[in-house]
Amino acid sequence: MKNLKLYHIPIIYMILYAIALLATGVWLFLLSQGLAGSELFATFSKIVKSPASKSLHNFIEVATPHIFAIGILIFVVAHFMLFSTKVSQKFSLRISITLFIVAFLNIAAYLLIIFGVVVSGWVKLLTLGLFVLLFLVLLGMVAFSL
Repeated sequence: MKNLKLYHIPIIYMILYAIALLATGVWLFLLSQGLAGSELFATFSKIVKSPASKSLHNFIEVATPHIFAIGILIFVVAHFMLFSTKVSQKFSLRISITLFIVAFLNIAAYLLIIFGVVVSGWVKLLTLGLFVLLFLVLLGMVAFSL
């Protein structure tokens, strides 16, 4: 990154904010699926066996703000990689595009459940896990670039 000391302050703040936003997003997802107390593995098995039922109207109501918010978050974090001199732009572009695709698949995973293509919630858990992993990789690349 640029060799300016004050430039690091908003980037570090953004990294901490993004991690907190990601953690609360995963937590809210688990709460909406029936997480009660410390029954994390029971909630995961419940999601896999019978995910919370959604209608198409409910999906559109939830997916619209998620597409906007997650897209803006990825957009902002990925743009910090434009100033990186330690990570190649080609690699950061690939990670960013993959992250956008996985985020869209994560949001659209309930469509597979709504239309009966998949009767299990493993698709939602898999795409959520992959999204969190890739987003943490991107945040790590930004932190490494400091």
